[in-house]
Amino acid sequence: MTPRALLRALCCLAGAAALACQAQIPLAGVTEAKGPGTLAGTSFKNGYRMAIDEINGSGGVLGQKLALTQFDIDTKPDAAKEAMGQAVAGKPFAVLGPVFSGLTLASMPVTTTTGIPHFTGGEAASLTRKFHPTLMRSSLSQTASAPRLASFVAYGLEPKSLALMSIDNDFGRDGKAALAEVLKRRNVNVSFDRAIKPGQTDFSKDIADLIAAQPEALLFYTTETEAIGLLKELRKQGFNKPIFTDGLVAAQTVVDGAAGGAEGVFAHMIASVDAPTPQVQSFTARYITRYGARPDHNAIKGFFVVQLIKAGLELAGKVDQALFLKAVKDTRFDIRKYPELLSSTGYDFFGELNRESYFVVIREGRPRVLATVRSIEGGQVELPNRSQIAMNSAEFRRTVAAALPGAAPAVASVPPVSKAK
Repeated sequence: MTPRALLRALCCLAGAAALACQAQIPLAGVTEAKGPGTLAGTSFKNGYRMAIDEINGSGGVLGQKLALTQFDIDTKPDAAKEAMGQAVAGKPFAVLGPVFSGLTLASMPVTTTTGIPHFTGGEAASLTRKFHPTLMRSSLSQTASAPRLASFVAYGLEPKSLALMSIDNDFGRDGKAALAEVLKRRNVNVSFDRAIKPGQTDFSKDIADLIAAQPEALLFYTTETEAIGLLKELRKQGFNKPIFTDGLVAAQTVVDGAAGGAEGVFAHMIASVDAPTPQVQSFTARYITRYGARPDHNAIKGFFVVQLIKAGLELAGKVDQALFLKAVKDTRFDIRKYPELLSSTGYDFFGELNRESYFVVIREGRPRVLATVRSIEGGQVELPNRSQIAMNSAEFRRTVAAALPGAAPAVASVPPVSKAK
C-alpha cells in the first residue's frame, strides 16, 4: 500500500473524521439568473437546493452526500451552451436545468454522448423528439399538458369562438401547435390568433385588437415575464371574458406581479403547491420556512428531480448513471412509497414524464383547485370531494361556471400555509 493510500485508509477509519472522507455524488445546476427566465430559474434552483440539503441532512444517498456546483446563466442560448460545457467538464452524476425550452435545446447537444442524466424544466414537445438518450423531464411535456388545457376550455366552457395568444419561441410554438390540434378536434373555432414576442412589454395594441374581435373567451400561452404585462393590460382595457392559460401563469410570482390582473383566470397546472395532499402541503410549509415565500410549480420541479435522483439511485443500488436511467425508466414510483416525489410518477423510454395535474382558478390571489386530472386527454377528473366525473359532462360545465368571475365561490380552497415561527 502506498503512503497516500495508507493515510486515506487511516483517515476514513477515524470516527468523526470519516465524514470528511466520505465520497460525494456531484450534481451540476445550470439555471437562469438573469433575463426573462429569472423567475423560473431562481424558483427551480431553490427547489433543488432545498432537496439536496434535506437529503444530506438525513444521511445522503447510499451513504454518500450530494454535492452541488451551480452555474447561474443569462436567459440566452449561448450562455446556456457555454455553462453546460463547463458543467459537463466537471463530470457530474447529473445536470439540473435549464428551465426554458430554448435554452435546453441549445445546451442538450453538449450532454448527448456523455451518459450524464440531464434534467430539464422545459416543456416544449420538441425536446424529447430529439431522442436525447439521457434527457429527463421534470414535469409534463406539452404532449401531455396541452391536450388537458385544450380540453379544459372546450369541455368546461364550450365556446363557439376563441382567441388564442401565444409566445413566439420554442415553448410557445410547440404549445400552440398542440393546443390547436385538440381544439380543432373539439370543434372550437379559433377566431383570433396573435403571437407575442419574447420579452415584449407593450401589449396595448394586441389587447385592443383582441377586444375588437369579440371572442367568447381567451386562451393565452406565454412564459411568466410576458404574462404579467399581458394580464395587467387585459384588465386595464376592461376585457371581461373568461381567460384560460397554462400553469406557468398561475405561478405565485405571476399572480402577485399582475397586481390583481390574474383574478378569475383559469389554468391547467402541471404541478400545484395548492394540491390537496399532505405531501405537497408539507413541502410548501418547509419551503416557506426556508425561503420566506410561497413556492411555485418550478420549485416543485427542482425539488422533484433531486428526490427522483435519490429514489432512482437507491433502486439501482449503486452510483451508476446507466443503471440509474434503467431503474427510473422501468419503474412506476408510487407516492405511498416515495412521498417526497409529491405525486405518483412514471417515465417512458424517451424521458417523458406522466403524473397528475390540476385545473385551478385564481381566487383572492391564490390558485384554487377545481379538479385533478390523471389522463392525457382528460376523460375523467376528480373533484376536491373525491367524486369522479367526465370532462364532457354537464356537472363539469357547472363546476367551471360556478368559478366564473361574479359567481358565488364554489371551489375548494386549500387553507393557506402559515409561515413557521
